[in-house]
Amino acid sequence: MGFSLLGTLMALILLAPSLLMIKFPPENVPAGVRDAGPVFTIFERIGQLGCIGILAISKDNFQYVKFGILAALIVLFIMIYYGLWIRYIVKGQQFKLLWDPLVFIPIPMAVIPVCAFGLAAIWGKSIWLSLAVVCLAIGHLANSWHSYKYTKDQ
Repeated sequence: MGFSLLGTLMALILLAPSLLMIKFPPENVPAGVRDAGPVFTIFERIGQLGCIGILAISKDNFQYVKFGILAALIVLFIMIYYGLWIRYIVKGQQFKLLWDPLVFIPIPMAVIPVCAFGLAAIWGKSIWLSLAVVCLAIGHLANSWHSYKYTKDQ
């Protein structure tokens, strides 16, 4: 254990686009939209904090990793994720764009970062990061799916 510059950079790169919500809040948010429930929100927060914290202190896991297919897939997922944020901003920050499918991927703005964190756990061979990713997946995907369904029904 110890500070990991690579882990911290991965966490910041994956979370930085979410800060765009401060500058570019969503338009046309349906009245009454909320999370799937407090249990899912707790899982989501534990997963978010766990992914950030564990990546930041995962020096042993990322000290000797080599750039290979897993790292390339992480970069690809990050590029797709950034492209989805560009789509959101360019198309006028419509709330539904946060959940709109990408080809065959439902709720891609939730699925893609969870997959990137999952690949990082595999790449760094970190069981603790894997557990944080599972918590993130349970909470983030449930909350996002709930918002998607609510938006679709409106």
